[in-house]
Amino acid sequence: MERWRAVAGASAHHVSEHPDLWVPGALGWLVSVGWIPFIVTVIRPPSVSDLTFVGARLVTSGAWPWNAVIVGAGVLAVVGMVLALAAGANATLIALEERRAARVVDAIRLFQVSVMAGLPAALATGTLLAAVAVVAPGQFNAPDPPGGPLLSTLGRLLPFLVLVGATGVGALMVATIGGRLAVARRVGPLRAIAASTRHVLRGAELLHAAASLLAAGLLIGLATMMLGVLWAPIRADLGANGAFDLATGSLLVGFVAVWLGIVLAGGALHAWSATTWSRLVATDAP
Repeated sequence: MERWRAVAGASAHHVSEHPDLWVPGALGWLVSVGWIPFIVTVIRPPSVSDLTFVGARLVTSGAWPWNAVIVGAGVLAVVGMVLALAAGANATLIALEERRAARVVDAIRLFQVSVMAGLPAALATGTLLAAVAVVAPGQFNAPDPPGGPLLSTLGRLLPFLVLVGATGVGALMVATIGGRLAVARRVGPLRAIAASTRHVLRGAELLHAAASLLAAGLLIGLATMMLGVLWAPIRADLGANGAFDLATGSLLVGFVAVWLGIVLAGGALHAWSATTWSRLVATDAP
C-alpha cells in the first residue's frame, strides 16, 4: 500500500507538470475506453428487443454459423487496430517519460506483447462463440424461454462470459507490465511475459490495477452523464426541426468543448496510470 501510494503520488505530480503527456495519453484513452461515453450518448445503444431481433436474424439465417464467423473476424480486425494504436500511444508515453525520442521498435514490442498476452482471452472468446453457436439456436427457437431468448441465452453463457472477463483483465495486466519490461530490457515478447508473471500478483500492482479500473469507470460515468445532459436538447431540436439553428449550434459548440475537455482528462488519467506502471516495474527491476 505505501509503495503504491508513493509511486502513484509521484506519477500524478509528474503528469500534472508535463501536459505533453496528455496528448498521447488521450489517444490511448480514446482507443481503449474513451469512446464509450460518446457512443452511448450520441448513438443510442440497442435495446434488448433490438439485440433479440439481430440475434434471431443471425441464428435463423441460412448462412449460420458462417455469418457469426464473419462478425467475429471483423471484431478481431478492430481489436488488432486498437492494439496497434494503443501500442503507439504507450510507446510515446514511455519515450516522453524517459525524455528521449519515440522508437518504432518500442511500439512493435508493445504490440507483440499485447497480442501474445491476449491469446488466453482470445481463446476464451472463441470458446464463448462456440458456446453461442450451440446454445443460441435452441433458445431462439424455443416457444417461450424465460426472460426472452436473449436473456435466456446470456444466462446459460454466464460462466463463459465470466471467463472472458477474467482472462481479459489478466491479459491487460500482463500486457501492460510485460510491454514495459520488453521496452526496458529490449527482449522478446515471450521473455517479457515470463518476467511479468512475478509482478502480476504483487500487492502494489494489483492495487494499481484496481485503482486504474475504478478511476476509469468513474470518469466514464461522469462523462456519460455530462454529455447526456448536453446532448438531450440537441437531439430534441434536431428531431423537432430537422436542421440546426443558432441555439442548437451554440449547444453543439458547448458539447464539443466539453467532449474535448473529457478527452484531455482521460489522457491525463491514462498518462498517470501508464507512468505509475512504468515506475512500479522500474522500482522492482533486477
